Amino acid sequence: MMVEKGTIQIEILRTLTDTDKSLSCREVTKILNRRGINVSEKTIRKYVKNLTKKGYIKMSSSKATITEQGMETLKRATVFERLGEFRELVEYNMFNSTFNLYTLDGTVPTNLAIVDKVKIDECLELMKTVADAGLTTSRLITIVDEEESLGIIEVPKGKVGIGTISSTIYNVIMLNVGVVLGSEFAGLLQYKDSEPVGFTEMINYSGTTISPGLLFIRGGYTSVYEVARTGNGYVVTAVKSFNEYAYESVEREIMLANARGITGMLTISSPMDNKLNLPAYKKALLVVLAGVNHLAPLYEKGLNPELKINEVLVDFKEFKNIDKFI
Repeated sequence: MMVEKGTIQIEILRTLTDTDKSLSCREVTKILNRRGINVSEKTIRKYVKNLTKKGYIKMSSSKATITEQGMETLKRATVFERLGEFRELVEYNMFNSTFNLYTLDGTVPTNLAIVDKVKIDECLELMKTVADAGLTTSRLITIVDEEESLGIIEVPKGKVGIGTISSTIYNVIMLNVGVVLGSEFAGLLQYKDSEPVGFTEMINYSGTTISPGLLFIRGGYTSVYEVARTGNGYVVTAVKSFNEYAYESVEREIMLANARGITGMLTISSPMDNKLNLPAYKKALLVVLAGVNHLAPLYEKGLNPELKINEVLVDFKEFKNIDKFI
């Protein structure tokens, strides 16, 4: 397959992103050839040299590694083809999580906030308030100290990582009983007097490259802490679809999940229902509180967390009730 110069450079960057090790020009050439891109090692060497000059690649012992600048360039160049990427991440975690609701072991999809170590107590107090108000997937959290790792993510010096359980755990729970949940929308749900009254905004998982919940938080749309404190404001929800014939199975697993500390379910809606002013839909819908609600107050209160949503699977036994940390 003949490709243009710019395309080859993007494919080189993509190849370096897809691996966790440095690659030689020969290795890059072989990978591209397997993908149907017919290019010589000599040509790859020329492009790698050019990409290195631009700062997109760094070389060490004749092997190439993509730089942060190169990652940003690749993201910009592939933004349209990456639409739906976060939905694919949810599906990856759904299929690779090993969590078992009946034995309470295995790995669970996890959200992570990396914050300044000196702010940890303030962060935990905010998060406990939200958990006490019942606005989270679970009260369970895990804490990772500086220069330690949570899964594949390392916490920098001077920082602390706070892990919370993602609402993708519902996908995992249902898959274990043969029910596939489709992640359809993230919704901004309004609360009045501590009761959910309806959705005001929605983002389709297929139309974004990053977590829709993270978009709501960064955009300043959420007021999760105010909902916890006053009963009024906006929280993030995840709307998941399933075959209506599995309704009883979903209800049964939700009841067990609630009994075991996974308490984020808001409602189950049959096709053509209008609960929480949801539009009529061809499938049944499960509406749950998004896991990001537990971390949203850190952003709302200006504590500048680095949020990583659904990026890691963590052993369920690493999690403890937030009360044990305060």
